[in-house]
Amino acid sequence: MRIRAQSAGRRRLRAALLPACLLWAVGPAAAQGSREQWQQPDRVMADLGLWAGQYVADVGCGKGYFTFRLARAVGDSGKVFAVDVDAEALEAVRLQAEAKAVAKVEIVQSEATDTRLESASADAVFLCDVLHEVPAENRAPLVQDIVRVLKPGGFLFLLDYRQSHDVPFDPYEKLIPREDLVKLCEDAGLSLDAEFHYLRYQVFLRWRKPS
Repeated sequence: MRIRAQSAGRRRLRAALLPACLLWAVGPAAAQGSREQWQQPDRVMADLGLWAGQYVADVGCGKGYFTFRLARAVGDSGKVFAVDVDAEALEAVRLQAEAKAVAKVEIVQSEATDTRLESASADAVFLCDVLHEVPAENRAPLVQDIVRVLKPGGFLFLLDYRQSHDVPFDPYEKLIPREDLVKLCEDAGLSLDAEFHYLRYQVFLRWRKPS
């Protein structure tokens, strides 16, 4: 009877541990669902309210998750600046642009606090999941440079992981409190124009540069 009880106990223990083992095996991002699910890119794009002919900078574009969505939104008469410090990521964007025959995407390799874009050259800047990756001392100079790039009346769309233990992608200590994001933008001279609350893991703020 004792042996049977131990066997049953082990079976129960294995059953309890199995979900945790599966979670570890697939990784935290996979366990939380695909990016399409939690990012809601179509809804985000709709809330950007872009139109044909606009010039948009995708700063910290990575390998172009939003870049080509932005390009579709601004149409053939617009332009998207794909901006990143990572040459390898930009090469991936360039190859996609060639494969898709998208001529309106311009590749720009930036520096830590310098987008290397002309002043007042963008109607909007899209900054998604970038600032928490930037060293703290570089965040304010980068935001100030983004403001320089914006045309008067232009918008900064800022998305970044909220500081929450529910965010599975980065350590809690690395994430930026919402009030710090607000202070960065207000100190750079931007005005909070709107805030969207439907994203599971991200703060989504729309900022406007004074006309």
